[in-house]
Amino acid sequence: MGSYGISKVTLYVLNTIYAVLGFAIAAASIWFFCQVTEFTTLRNSNHYLLDYTVYWPQAIPWVFLIVALLVLGVSACGFSSAHKNSRGLITVFVTVQSIAIICLIAAAVVALVFADNKSTDDFVKDTVWDVYFQTKTDNEVASSFGVIERKLHCCGADSPRDYKNWKNEFPMSCCDTYYHGFLDAYTIDCEFTNKLANERHGCSTVAAQYARIVIKVLSGASIFTAVIGMMSLGVAVALSKSIAKKRRIQALKNESESKKVLL
Repeated sequence: MGSYGISKVTLYVLNTIYAVLGFAIAAASIWFFCQVTEFTTLRNSNHYLLDYTVYWPQAIPWVFLIVALLVLGVSACGFSSAHKNSRGLITVFVTVQSIAIICLIAAAVVALVFADNKSTDDFVKDTVWDVYFQTKTDNEVASSFGVIERKLHCCGADSPRDYKNWKNEFPMSCCDTYYHGFLDAYTIDCEFTNKLANERHGCSTVAAQYARIVIKVLSGASIFTAVIGMMSLGVAVALSKSIAKKRRIQALKNESESKKVLL
């Protein structure tokens, strides 16, 4: 297999990895958006009637989703250019790939500089506190917040002791609801002396940490995808040169054969 065949196979492999990474970033972005929305939909809507600000935890999923869709489109262009053996398509691929790499790096930088900081912590804390206050008067919000407490293994807004001023005991979402014994499951007490509940962090702290982790993971994945894109860019250039060389050799061969016919 010559340089042409190696470049073509390598471009296929790199584009496959590139497409998988793009799909993974898109899926993670959608999941992150759903997690943020799960909190924000429980807030008191009257508090946000005139608040049209889009906060970074709400914007970052869209930033990475758009970049991921661009990656998927570019990978499709890469597959097409490798399959068609067209220098024109490879030129288009190199151009859009360069744009995609810049966007991937830019998205990571924006996320790490603007989103992975105290502003995200403040947004999450304000949101959780608003939802927590809603639980005092709205049973549906209290039920939904309980689901969040179970999922994140947290309790209260800032700490488990938030419940002490207005409840007789912790909600069951702060404790293990059931111990699955040999015979049957049974409920346990969830009083303020419950050790497990008191050791849990507040949901504002836990949610903020998870948000930061997701932002870092998305940024890291974006940078890694950009590196794969750079590799495919180099292979595409090598493939373009191989196609040009192959065509020159074919042209010289055809010219040589035509001269033999004339002789």
